[in-house]
Amino acid sequence: MRVYEAVVPESAPTQRLENYVRAAFPLLPASVIRKAFAARDVKMDGVRAGRDAMTEPGAQVRLYTAYTPELPVVYEDDRILLVNKPAGISVDDDGRGGMTVLSLLTERAAGQYIPRLCHRLDNPTCGLLLLAKDDESEQTLLSAFRERRLEKKYECLVRGQMRPESATAEAFLIKDAANARVRIVTHAVPGAAPIATRYETLDFDGTVSRLRVTLLTGRTHQIRAHLAFLSHPVLGDDKYGDRTFNRRMKSGGLKLCACSLTLHAGGCLSDLDGRTFSVHPPF
Repeated sequence: MRVYEAVVPESAPTQRLENYVRAAFPLLPASVIRKAFAARDVKMDGVRAGRDAMTEPGAQVRLYTAYTPELPVVYEDDRILLVNKPAGISVDDDGRGGMTVLSLLTERAAGQYIPRLCHRLDNPTCGLLLLAKDDESEQTLLSAFRERRLEKKYECLVRGQMRPESATAEAFLIKDAANARVRIVTHAVPGAAPIATRYETLDFDGTVSRLRVTLLTGRTHQIRAHLAFLSHPVLGDDKYGDRTFNRRMKSGGLKLCACSLTLHAGGCLSDLDGRTFSVHPPF
């Protein structure tokens, strides 16, 4: 029997325990969570609790189950680990409480190495996430990401038809860390960083376009914010996008996937230079 633990963040609103458990343990299927509640295998502050119990900030939640979630591994060797991150799970602790990609992979490593994040994907974004297993590989990958020597491509679904069908869009991005948002402007202003986003239309069904996007700069929320600024928000994006359109399309989550990664890291990873790894978007 495995135990999954989470502490309700101080900033979290009071909510039904079942809702919190689903958010805190995103890789546990709904059927597993239902079974745990039915078997009274969920505790809050050491006391068995039902799905309708209300959480409080600071409460410790434990769920007991035989189920073991696994992150899909795309590639692994002695130095790096490449996984296909599902949407809805954070890469590391972001104040939500509960499982993260890093916590799951640390458990998987079983003390043989310490997985180190070399870049990040937003919680609702799925796709390729690259980690290092040792100091030298970590520094090599961090340098490659910083110097834009790794080619990352994304696929997404957006509202409407892109005009032109393919282009490189440039603008400036202002980060609002306090509110976990960014803002796009057309001209350089104090605090704004230049951004460049290349897109190519792969398909248009009359309502939604499928794009392949390449980040020429890598800023926080760049794809989501920039495409929304261009009046073509990513389907399922309630932060920068069109909530009414998302509901009408029954989007069921953000349609953005990091689907391709080509390595040009050099150094101790030079034997992988030029190699491309890909996954299919789940939408």
